[in-house]
Amino acid sequence: MCKIIWITGISGTGKTTLAKHYMKFLKNFLWIDGDRFRKLFDDDLGYTLKDRNKNAERLINFVNFLNKQKISLIISANLTSKKYKKKIKRKFKNIFHIQIDSDLKILKRRDKKHIYKKNKNVVGKDIKFFKSFNTYDFLINNNNSKKEFIKRGNIILKKIKLAWV
Repeated sequence: MCKIIWITGISGTGKTTLAKHYMKFLKNFLWIDGDRFRKLFDDDLGYTLKDRNKNAERLINFVNFLNKQKISLIISANLTSKKYKKKIKRKFKNIFHIQIDSDLKILKRRDKKHIYKKNKNVVGKDIKFFKSFNTYDFLINNNNSKKEFIKRGNIILKKIKLAWV
């Protein structure tokens, strides 16, 4: 049976960090990162809400394709609207949605990639991030150290593994 972990959160919250960490412990999983996925299409979309929605449709369709091939996945990619968060819960049976929450002031302070300074149409700054309590399975806070974040991520991964047994 194919398994899916989908990690969402505003820009810079640690989606990629958590996915990379999980890949160390999950066998036979393919990791899809939102930024890398965009490059498959030669970055033909911008970062407006309309473009982000088109990218979400593409990504969900691609995940569906891989799901039908019985490939287990970790996806670290934003889904900015409630519509897409609900869609993945309806479309995929064996999925866990992890939402990462971080304070915007903290993200701006530790912004190594300068996402919040240089870019426009940033989710969490220019584009509202829809936080719905009925669309995710786990909420993880990333306002503290990376060590604390990974520790909390490990607790969630243990719960996911137990549910899949």
